[in-house]
Amino acid sequence: MKGGPLRKSIFALAAAALLTVTTPQARAEPRLAGRAELVTGTVTVERAGGQETLKPGDPVFIKDRILTGAGSSAEIVLVDQSRVKLAAHSCLEITEYLYNPTEKVRRGLISLAFGKARFGVQDLKDFNDRRFRVLTDTAVIGSLDTDFIVTYDPELPRDEVCRGGMANTLCLENSILVSSPGFQDRPTLLTANMISQVCGPNPPTPPRFATPAELARIMSGLD
Repeated sequence: MKGGPLRKSIFALAAAALLTVTTPQARAEPRLAGRAELVTGTVTVERAGGQETLKPGDPVFIKDRILTGAGSSAEIVLVDQSRVKLAAHSCLEITEYLYNPTEKVRRGLISLAFGKARFGVQDLKDFNDRRFRVLTDTAVIGSLDTDFIVTYDPELPRDEVCRGGMANTLCLENSILVSSPGFQDRPTLLTANMISQVCGPNPPTPPRFATPAELARIMSGLD
């Protein structure tokens, strides 16, 4: 389908708004981001220089860093009812989460340091700003209202083709935008059952439909 200059400009502006990452301002008091709902195995949370075991029902705050051990998982229900499920051997930080139903604003930023996580983003159709972003060292994934999985390996592969880590993104419903920090003006649009990779500092690979084997592998531990 061909699009004129106006359509391309609108897409570029929307992509920039959804994918651009800004550094949040520091705050003296921790703000609630959500609560742990399901926890299996060994799951810890790093907070204010300390570490403690995460249990079902525990509050989760902005800047918390959640780590899962072998055979472990954790599901967090965020303040807007979006959900994050973290697979085994994974680590993420809730970098920023602003939810203001009065002003109709939801701005979420979650950093996946390594491992695999599934994000079920609450559909807030009447909100003026409902951005939800996941950040790895190599990729920025932007969503408004969908279900998707991100995997990130910061160590492998390290060869002549891909250096600096590999991020894989699978869209399960609706659509998401994937870019790399150096190419935020060149996002890749994924719809249901499509995947893309971001290798090191390179732009995302073109979207393609995942094979049944890929779907099973990526979904493993996150069903």
